[in-house]
Amino acid sequence: MDFGFTPEQDELRSQARRFLDAELPLDRILAWSSDPARIDRGLWKRVADLGWTGLTVPEAHGGLGLGAVDLIVLLEEFGRSLCPLPLASTDLAVAALTALGSDAQQAAWLPKIVSGDVVATVAILETSDVPTADGIAARAAARGADVALGGTKLFVPDGQHADLLLIAAREADSVSLFAVPADTPGVTVTPLVGVDATKPAAEIKLAEAVVPASSRLGAAGGAWPTLARLLDRQTITHAAEMVGAADAALRMAVEYAKVRQQFGSPIGRFQGVKHRCAEMLCDVESARSLVYFAAWALDSSPEQVPTYAAMAKALASEALDQAGEECVQIHGAIGYTWECHAHLFYKRGRQSHVWLGAPDEHYERVMTVLEQR
Repeated sequence: MDFGFTPEQDELRSQARRFLDAELPLDRILAWSSDPARIDRGLWKRVADLGWTGLTVPEAHGGLGLGAVDLIVLLEEFGRSLCPLPLASTDLAVAALTALGSDAQQAAWLPKIVSGDVVATVAILETSDVPTADGIAARAAARGADVALGGTKLFVPDGQHADLLLIAAREADSVSLFAVPADTPGVTVTPLVGVDATKPAAEIKLAEAVVPASSRLGAAGGAWPTLARLLDRQTITHAAEMVGAADAALRMAVEYAKVRQQFGSPIGRFQGVKHRCAEMLCDVESARSLVYFAAWALDSSPEQVPTYAAMAKALASEALDQAGEECVQIHGAIGYTWECHAHLFYKRGRQSHVWLGAPDEHYERVMTVLEQR
């Protein structure tokens, strides 16, 4: 295992940082979060032109065919900028189509995702708990040559922006996955109001939404093993965004501590502030190392993915939650104002702490995996 990044990955990181700093500075993120709207399709097309929407799409369908480590490099920068664009959710849909889709299904959807013409997401969750196969209550019932979908999906990432919904539903006693265009009759998408407006999510109601049986990805009732792996992938990509956001909050706090004067001296000289920043740095670097290893495992050591996905999410949740809170505290009174950007990181930390499972749930999962060995 190589513990360093390739020159190409370093360049990808630099390119992403330049682009996001120019196009999505925190002032623009602040303005957008006060009045969330649909994503800027023009900006999304520019992201596609850079090749990022096709980063992990096979080359046969117009993508770059790169791996999870390359994706993590990019998503860490998206997290650092609190970028609301649906790159992580689209990647999850790409992974689902690549793993379960037929050649025809992949040819129909993947090139459109690469070009930026289609935004896609995967709808699995129905409660706030970490999902299991038994927890999928949405139903799929045969209607001649078609399938009728019914039920409700919650916390669907970027559901309000998606053109294509990959919906997990119970078919007989097992779980299937269906590719459903968002404009299908019977599909109602309602944006959810969360603590963090920069991580959009939606509720999707299915009222006898009829789709062709050919929209099923893979065999009937055979989707859950793949969905379980996709949830680990989603956990890791989300942890990468959290590490980027935590690092940005740390840097903001440190920069402010250098210039804020108290008793004739920068507050960064006081031990109480220095110690807080040092502890944040240790937390961020520990979480970052786990995220990088988990991403490597996605490509090279699948048997280790469940353990390290859980460990990475737990530490990243704690690191961002702490960094967001300390950033506000170190800024003092101004940190509590809307105009200060510190609250954006605090909100990201609060919402991300429980999204896809709180740290305690993931620590318990790690113990369960270790006990089974």
